[in-house]
Amino acid sequence: MQRRVLIQSVMSVGLLSVASMPALALDATGDPEQWILDLSNEMLFTIRSDAKLMQGDPERVRQFVNDKVMPVVDFLRMTRMCVGPQWRKATPEQREELQHQFREQLTRVYSGALATVKDQKVELAPNRVKPAPGEAIVRTLMTAPGKPDMRINYRLKKVDGSWRIIDVDVEGIWLVTNYRQQFASVINSSGIEGLIETLKAKNAR
Repeated sequence: MQRRVLIQSVMSVGLLSVASMPALALDATGDPEQWILDLSNEMLFTIRSDAKLMQGDPERVRQFVNDKVMPVVDFLRMTRMCVGPQWRKATPEQREELQHQFREQLTRVYSGALATVKDQKVELAPNRVKPAPGEAIVRTLMTAPGKPDMRINYRLKKVDGSWRIIDVDVEGIWLVTNYRQQFASVINSSGIEGLIETLKAKNAR
């Protein structure tokens, strides 16, 4: 149970950017591996240094997500991939609501597991993947004394000249695939509006 919660949290915190460094300190236009490495370790340091984040303070977490997550994630693309083919049939209003509710769900998962961040650090793992131009897979290991290493991989895409995260894989579980399976079962039975209502209900709890 604890490992499942940790995996869920890392799938969310893996999307998070840096709260304490100036934006120019992280180069999102250059080497994607170095960008992810700097991003991950500074993110862990930031969480450990912020008592309200560690405690999962809702307003602090929401501010952190809105200010720091969205600039490094292609969230529209991520939401679209999670919803799948039915995204094309959604109205503009439904698409906006899906993005909002999905962001709230990821924020809730992240908020509930911040206490798991203690003495971890991230290092690069061997990588033989050669993606297409403008795309990248970055493989990392999250390590902690006395604990098994955790594999965390990132799928990136160049958007307007800068790298953006479009998916996160923790121990073989890709965030997009995981949510697409969950969403598909709801969409198949209740449609897009049913998915929106399901997300709203979960976020209200």
